[in-house]
Amino acid sequence: MRKIFIPSAIALGLASAYPALAYDCTALPEWQSNVAYNGGAEVQQGGDAYKANWWSSGNRPDQNSGQWQEWTNLGQCGNPGGTNQPPTIDVTSPLNNAQFTDGDSITLSANAADSDGAVRDVEFMVNGASVAVVDQAPYQFVWKNVAVGQYTITAVVTDNEGAVTQDKVKIAVNPADGGVPPVVDLAYPTANTQMKAGDQVVLKANASDTDGAVARVEFYVDNQLVGSDETSPYEMPWTATEGSHTFKVKAIDTDNLEVWSQEVTVAVEGSSGGSGGCAGVPQYKAGTKYNVGDVVQNMNYKYACDIAGWCSSNSAWAYEPNTGAYWQEAWTELGICAIGPVVSFTTPADNATVLAGENVTLAVEATDADGSIAGVEFFAAGQSLGVDTQAPYSANWLASGNGEVSLSAVATDNEGNEGKAGVLVKVSDQPLVASLTSPTSGTTVGLGKAINMSAEATSMSGTVTKVEFLVNGRVVATDTSAPYTAQWIPGSVGSYTISALATDNTGLTAATAGATVKVFEQSAVKHKLIGYWHNFVNGAGCPIPLSEMSKAWDIIDIAFAENDRNSDGTVHFNLYSGDIYSDCPALDPQKFKQDMAALQAEGKVFVLSLGGAEGTITLNTDTDEANFVSSLTDIVKEWGFDGLDIDLESGSNLLHGTQIQARLPGALKKIEANMGGDMYLTMAPEHPYVHGGMIAYSGIWGAYIPLIDELRDTLDLLHVQLYNNGGLPNPYLPGSAPEGSVDMMVAQSKMLIEGFELANGQRFAPLRDDQVAIGLPSGPSSANSGQAPTQNILDALDCLTKGTKCGTVKPAFNYPNYGGVMTWSINWDKHDGYNFSGPVGDKLKVMNAGQ
Repeated sequence: MRKIFIPSAIALGLASAYPALAYDCTALPEWQSNVAYNGGAEVQQGGDAYKANWWSSGNRPDQNSGQWQEWTNLGQCGNPGGTNQPPTIDVTSPLNNAQFTDGDSITLSANAADSDGAVRDVEFMVNGASVAVVDQAPYQFVWKNVAVGQYTITAVVTDNEGAVTQDKVKIAVNPADGGVPPVVDLAYPTANTQMKAGDQVVLKANASDTDGAVARVEFYVDNQLVGSDETSPYEMPWTATEGSHTFKVKAIDTDNLEVWSQEVTVAVEGSSGGSGGCAGVPQYKAGTKYNVGDVVQNMNYKYACDIAGWCSSNSAWAYEPNTGAYWQEAWTELGICAIGPVVSFTTPADNATVLAGENVTLAVEATDADGSIAGVEFFAAGQSLGVDTQAPYSANWLASGNGEVSLSAVATDNEGNEGKAGVLVKVSDQPLVASLTSPTSGTTVGLGKAINMSAEATSMSGTVTKVEFLVNGRVVATDTSAPYTAQWIPGSVGSYTISALATDNTGLTAATAGATVKVFEQSAVKHKLIGYWHNFVNGAGCPIPLSEMSKAWDIIDIAFAENDRNSDGTVHFNLYSGDIYSDCPALDPQKFKQDMAALQAEGKVFVLSLGGAEGTITLNTDTDEANFVSSLTDIVKEWGFDGLDIDLESGSNLLHGTQIQARLPGALKKIEANMGGDMYLTMAPEHPYVHGGMIAYSGIWGAYIPLIDELRDTLDLLHVQLYNNGGLPNPYLPGSAPEGSVDMMVAQSKMLIEGFELANGQRFAPLRDDQVAIGLPSGPSSANSGQAPTQNILDALDCLTKGTKCGTVKPAFNYPNYGGVMTWSINWDKHDGYNFSGPVGDKLKVMNAGQ
């Protein structure tokens, strides 16, 4: 168990009583609760070395090393005959010089390691006084209700031999500029909740207020108020009805300040199976507990469970409906699902405020993958505003009344299938109104990344003079002209409330409701598993929901963005919406964003990939470049991607001397600036585009190298494709290193990390080892050639990081921070029973644990 405690004289005294016997733990991994160990396996934990007496999983060595127990204590870790190397530590939260508001809770977090032993503990200190000691990763502590003042946060790491290292940051906590809005979170349902029509459900929320009290929490289903609760725990009963439903809550404090929670969409299954039609039917997910009679959808068909144990199995290869080897023994097919239209509001924004008497335009986008849109009917408070049969679909509404109004749009396709979207607006009779349009409640963002804020404000009789943006009640930015926008960079992991305050020329003010934003610390995993998720149908099957991916992936490349058909530099990202060639169901954009945000909150990184085998982008003129930058900036903002991946291959026209080669680095830097200066950037060139520069330096040969050189300061990962192009020419062997061999994987890495001579007489400057990864196919059908035996991949990783298990080619030095392994693709990996992410992911997990 991970412990957090306050140090005392007794505890400090015991620290000096560790036994003097030293055991060399240099090659021993840290014990992990989710790893199975065979008898004889050696690990380290808490500064001691242990050996497994027999197979063990989940049994802590420090608590199970007595007589007849799973582990034997081998002694305290040390460095026999050598000099102890001090541990390392880096404060990751809060950021240096971060600003906070009176009453905030601030997450203190640090990364700590010890190269020749083990970390004993990490102590967090505030202005020299200890606030917590944490004895196991993650080294984190929440410092609550912080008062106004200037603070120095110090993190002190101590290793098993008593060596100490520290790191520190400074922060400021300021008074609020107004009332501090409450904090609220929808606790139930979640995105993974399954319901059936008729279920008696209890909706739940968590809410608090730092400068007062929560007056009430209101519960909304499909933008309709279904009830409120004035006391904690905040709950509301609801009877589930068939279909897809949205859930959110609003908290109001005693100062009448409001804040919205994230919105969650849940499909409620019908009370009976029937045939065809999958609205409200949950997606099958391996390992979920299913009962006899439960109905799921998979691969655009519907199935009923016959044998609960087999339906609930983790073995998707065996019992996944439609694809598992024995699925017909567990499930009964109930028919094909219909592909309905997909509809989404473009205006007004959800939770917007409009003036009474204002003429409001309702506009939506509507598409149908297997047919056409017959029409879109618009509603205000349940009353029809009319039907629009031609895109762009819109209707006008004269805002009336005073209070919340639900607006909705129902799209109908040529087969009579329907799709629905809705927003909630507030009608105000006040002379000044304001709405926060970005961020939306539920937004998640990585620590250190900028949050784009925007608002709208309208004055009935005067002019708006300024809009102030507030975080937890403190003004962080002001804009005096429309469109009202600003950026803010969070200083710590945690939950924040963002709102806006408009002021007109008469001094009137109007505050917006707050939006809840969650800031997370992105994965600090050293050795990463990188995979491409593809947004189209191929031999691997239908595009899969993000929630069904293996949990092993650290970096997810979404493939692909698309070049505009007019070739004017504009780029589009269109989530799979079905096609006429398959029965694959459309993916729900809201669910996709919801799943991605949840995975990002776990530390996963999502980048949008440009290119692919047949993809291209247009960058021939200044206008192309401007369109490229603008469109990609908007896509990243809309979908919430962490960055971009450059996967330009043979069809991309990336050649020496071309405009795309000259313009792309500058364009990417502009996009990074638009993102607040922190864009995750990866590249996946075929090896002739990089290593081929050793053979020739013209055409495609080495054509990526100028891009790498221009972007090496911002490049996070370069995972060259070691497939579909034959063996790798290299300076270390008389011929090419064969595809799939240990030598190929080591040689490509050695060339990039140690540098190599180019055919033009220049030298490729070395990259850092953390910037380089191996790129391989995931299985027998995911590429034409280049598949590597699993053992070769594991041996190559040992060769690169430890200097063991090498073939003919060996690194000049070890690469302890080596970036990891990339594969095409996540979809093929799932299709093939996780044959790649399983063993390779487990290897990287063990490496990250200490090897």
